[in-house]
Amino acid sequence: MKKPIYLLTSVTCLIISFNTIAQETNAISEQGNVGIGTTTPTEKLQVSGRVRIDSTLIVSDSVTMTSSASIGEDLKVNGNLYLPNIPLLSSIHNEYILLTNSEGLTEKSSLSELNNILYSKNCSAVGGIVQNPTWTNGPNKLFSECPEVRVGIGTANPAFSLDVNGSSKILGHLWTQASLSVGANENPFSKFNLVNTNKTAAIQVSTVGNIKPYQRLMYFEYDNTDTKIFEVQNTAAGYTAFSLKSNGEMDIHNGTTPIFHLGTDGRLAIRNNSMETFRIESNGMVRARKVKVDSETWPDYVFEKDYKLLPLDELEIFLQQNKHLPSIPSEEQMKEEGIDLGEMNVKMMEKIEELTLYLIQQNKKLEKQDKELEELKTRIECLKN
Repeated sequence: MKKPIYLLTSVTCLIISFNTIAQETNAISEQGNVGIGTTTPTEKLQVSGRVRIDSTLIVSDSVTMTSSASIGEDLKVNGNLYLPNIPLLSSIHNEYILLTNSEGLTEKSSLSELNNILYSKNCSAVGGIVQNPTWTNGPNKLFSECPEVRVGIGTANPAFSLDVNGSSKILGHLWTQASLSVGANENPFSKFNLVNTNKTAAIQVSTVGNIKPYQRLMYFEYDNTDTKIFEVQNTAAGYTAFSLKSNGEMDIHNGTTPIFHLGTDGRLAIRNNSMETFRIESNGMVRARKVKVDSETWPDYVFEKDYKLLPLDELEIFLQQNKHLPSIPSEEQMKEEGIDLGEMNVKMMEKIEELTLYLIQQNKKLEKQDKELEELKTRIECLKN
């Protein structure tokens, strides 16, 4: 009867031993390896077969995969992801990669086609409208490689590649390669097309506040001798209001007749409708119907009582020495400096008025002499009688 008691005691001890191991959190000695699906594990934990983890897997060091990996959901990497077996793209030339197309088929593609994959192009147009164009970010830029894409700011229906409904401000340089139109549509005739509507001035140029030396309001440059530098056309009346050619010829039309013409040889003609009022010939001759010269002084001071008229004997000495009248330019001075017509008219009138005074003086002397002569004649007659 004692043997059953010994067996029960052995079972009880075995149970107590297992409970003791469980209470030690199932610890396995450091010298042993655990194998699942294999009896000869070579690592701390070796699984021969598939592993399913329904919760979170935490690896404090690293994970090494010698074969393949399949991830059914998203893969999130909080740190750096290192792929040591993939070489740099700079050292790859003729290699190929496998890509899956829209039908789910895997195709071999060269790396030269990788650019079209990274910068997705979807520029297929249906009825003239690009379907789902792709916008791409690059270093300091946002772009789309679809040439038909239109961008609208302030409008949902852009009519141009860039259509802005509102005011725009550009702090830097505005560059256009083709042409520029203001207040008008594109004009194939010109690089710059300006149409003025409800504005006082079509073009206003101001350099107020510009401290640069030799500033220019407008600057034109050309290298073709046939260039028309400036031309203003009145298309309603069909005449050229202003024309300036590269050879120096200039014409102005008042709507009825040409009123100004500057020829290439220096000739100048000014007209008043059908009458030519002023002309400068190529040889320097000036022709005009009338010339009016303004002057601030006039030699009426000659007739003042305190005016000192040069005595004729002194005038004679001056003429003998200088060969010209006082205050009148000499021949040499005239040839070198020319003559101021306004000033010369004043000087000539001064000499005319002085000459008048000389004539009055001489006339008084003659009258006195005539009177004395008459008295002598009377005395002589009396003596004869």
